[in-house]
Amino acid sequence: MSAADQDGDQEAEPRMPNGDEAPLSDNDDDDSDLDDDAFDELEDYDGVDLIYYSLCSPREANFTALEDALRYDKENHGFDLLAVLPSASTEDFYESAIICINMSRKFVANFGESENRNSSVGRSLKSFLATHFNSSSSNTNDDNDQYYKPVLADDAFLMTLDDLEDLKRKTEGLEVSGEDGTVGGSNETNDDKVQQLEEQVSSLQRQLDRAKELITSLTLEDGGFDNEDKANMRPAPEKQDNDSYYFSSYSTHYIHETMLKDTVRTEAYETAILSNSETLFKDKVVLDIGCGTGVLSIFAAKGGAKKVIAVDGSAIIHDARNIIDLNGYGGKIICCQGMLETLLENNDLPLEPDEKVDVIVSEWMGYALFFETMLPSVMKARDALMAPNGTMYPNAAQIFLEGASDPRLDYWENVHGIDMTPMKTRVAKELVKDAGVEVVDVAGIVTDRVKLAGFDLNTCK
Repeated sequence: MSAADQDGDQEAEPRMPNGDEAPLSDNDDDDSDLDDDAFDELEDYDGVDLIYYSLCSPREANFTALEDALRYDKENHGFDLLAVLPSASTEDFYESAIICINMSRKFVANFGESENRNSSVGRSLKSFLATHFNSSSSNTNDDNDQYYKPVLADDAFLMTLDDLEDLKRKTEGLEVSGEDGTVGGSNETNDDKVQQLEEQVSSLQRQLDRAKELITSLTLEDGGFDNEDKANMRPAPEKQDNDSYYFSSYSTHYIHETMLKDTVRTEAYETAILSNSETLFKDKVVLDIGCGTGVLSIFAAKGGAKKVIAVDGSAIIHDARNIIDLNGYGGKIICCQGMLETLLENNDLPLEPDEKVDVIVSEWMGYALFFETMLPSVMKARDALMAPNGTMYPNAAQIFLEGASDPRLDYWENVHGIDMTPMKTRVAKELVKDAGVEVVDVAGIVTDRVKLAGFDLNTCK
């Protein structure tokens, strides 16, 4: 089924690199204890058929062997993961590999489409990773925290880090781990082997301790531990509250680039504002909530607004201010950083006493219209600041539902001349487990469109 939040608005969040082939990672795991027994019971993937999705073109290529996936990226995209990873002899090899793999997944998912994509994505990815890992601050950068969470659910690269380490060791001419996990040659004395085993155990213990810290830092906020558990844990990095995490996620360029490249969305706002400039925006006071890069504020200024207040809680506001000044609208648009609720409470918005705003413009819509949970903040500003004859922009929203065929089901009707329609039932059951954002061709619509709900944003509560 496909749902439309608002006519003409087809915003899509960044696509995961696996496209339609695998579910997205769910990072909202159930609470779990982090005692040693729990670590001993980690799932064993031996014997499981793993699928290795290419790092450079995950939607086009997947393999059953790690070596094949690595070779494909190297030969077809010029990207050699093993060359990017640090030495296998370093204690933080596993940590760096996790960061590198997830960073690659996210980079490729946001790389975009172009005619020379295949020849450029590997080169761009290699340059991006080299810049990160060669940076003196890369090992202490808090931004690394986001890359401990898998971008791709059940990512085979992450499940077989031991194999990745062995391949890295081979490229460096180092001894490879044996079946018992030891590393060494056949001419060693017993004392040498004992010393080497002790060093290896010590190294593995440090890696395990580090892994506990990382997992703790990702799950501690879920509240799944009592006070005694927390007292026995190593200190975890300071965690962000929900608001800080939300705003920090909007501080990177990825999400803003994705939204701006949604031309249906962006052009709909531009047309709606400029075509109504005389009646709604000329000589008016406009409030842009969640301004991001400032694109809607600039549209409002182009439409003749006498003052535009651009508000965003993330650090992107600094770039927005530079963009606004660069395009000559610094005299009309005033940028304010902070949560809207806090700015209201402290009277920090640049409004004269008793001054109201005539138009509140915002792109607050999320999945199925309300998922973004930004609307309450916009409504609070409406109730506190909007003039009696003012308006929200947009001032109405609707949710529609309609049915569409899915090519992932149609595929099974003819597979190399073989009718495999019994697979449709299995595939359908698997597909409904996860939501997705897709562009559906009009020819694929198989039902009438039904309006589920409509809202007057100037009056709704």
